[in-house]
Amino acid sequence: KVKFCHNNSIIEENKSPTKSPFEQLRQQMNDILGDGGILKEVVHPGEGPPVPQNASVLIHYSGFLEYSDHPFETTVNFKYPQMMKLGRDVTLVGLELGLLTMQKGEFSRFLFQPQYAYGDMGCPPFIPSSAVVLYEVQILDFLDSGQVDDFVALSPVGRLQVPRKALKYGNKALEIDSGNTKALFRCGQVGRGFCLFSKPLDKNPQRL
Repeated sequence: KVKFCHNNSIIEENKSPTKSPFEQLRQQMNDILGDGGILKEVVHPGEGPPVPQNASVLIHYSGFLEYSDHPFETTVNFKYPQMMKLGRDVTLVGLELGLLTMQKGEFSRFLFQPQYAYGDMGCPPFIPSSAVVLYEVQILDFLDSGQVDDFVALSPVGRLQVPRKALKYGNKALEIDSGNTKALFRCGQVGRGFCLFSKPLDKNPQRL
């Protein structure tokens, strides 16, 4: 009887002692692309729409090699998880594609074939060549930063015409990451714009 344990999960090998832990996992996972390269198991479902492209996500994740109880990388020990932008901060192809299938609050497991993970070369000394890897991922929250990027691309006048939307996106970013300097800066800009836009012109200003 062989047990493969991590994150309080246990897989028992009873019927087929020749099957490896990852082979057992495959039996209960879904092929999200149809080529067998990314398999997914939803452990705890989320709610709401899936993560959009170009989103910024707040996640916890851990990566495992087969037969290893300890992750080769993990964020679960971080006191303040970082916001990661898809297409920029998430460098593992399989992980990015997997995130696009997830919802807020969801916890899922993914098996990535080498072409969606670290390739034929691996990442020595931690990842061997042609390694299949397991990732456990939890979506804490996400922000459709594509909408924020569209706002940032507007001219200053355009931004003043949509201040409420700007504050909405900025405040959402701050809810996810209170230290997001870009969001703080944009909220400050919009707040200043509100004042300038709503303040009546002084026709007789006093000079000092």
